[in-house]
Amino acid sequence: MKELIKDDNNFNDSITTLGKSLGATQLGFSDITILPENKRMGFIYGITIIVRLSEGILNQIEDEPTQTYFSHYRSVNRLIDQISLRISLFLEEQGYPSIAIPASQSVSDPDDAFTGAFQHKTGAVLSGLGWIGRSALFIHENYGPRVRMGTVLTNAPFQVGIPVTQSSCGSCRSCVTVCPAMAIEGRLWKLGTPRNELYDAFRCSQYMKDVFQHIGRGAVCGLCMVACPVGKK
Repeated sequence: MKELIKDDNNFNDSITTLGKSLGATQLGFSDITILPENKRMGFIYGITIIVRLSEGILNQIEDEPTQTYFSHYRSVNRLIDQISLRISLFLEEQGYPSIAIPASQSVSDPDDAFTGAFQHKTGAVLSGLGWIGRSALFIHENYGPRVRMGTVLTNAPFQVGIPVTQSSCGSCRSCVTVCPAMAIEGRLWKLGTPRNELYDAFRCSQYMKDVFQHIGRGAVCGLCMVACPVGKK
């Protein structure tokens, strides 16, 4: 077996270099022990993989998503899944069992039909990369909500970021105003705020199914994302 990497800073650098070489825009590292053990699957650390979405494609979205955006969204998800897998395999070669959480996958949960195995945005805010907007989207400090994310859960030793605990949306309500489904409640987030206090996931999903069927099966909207002024050029 390869010699284990024991220096935390070197480990952060090794994973960041690997992730960026595979196409990641940025990586973040978080201590996730604030979460219940079952929510973090018994792991201690989360690695957040950030991939920035194409400005050229997003600039084409006006009053509805485009087919190009729909295809781009899925392509970026596949890229993130490949990056997450490669990172988790590297960690396991170093002797640390890890789990790569898919970029976009719903799991069976009787209490929440729109949840994943692990919330990427939770790892992202705990790693200090941004906050949660009124829209319940993760808002990256530089790129706004125009990103997709993946997560690797692990017990490998890392230096972690300082968690973000409250919203920086201020008085902005651009996402609330633009939402065609009227699914965004308009409240400001703080660490621990449940998603359903920010937005109605069922209402959003049903609207996309009813109105955007012509875009493609499982089409995503994106209007609140492109309306956000954070990171907009």
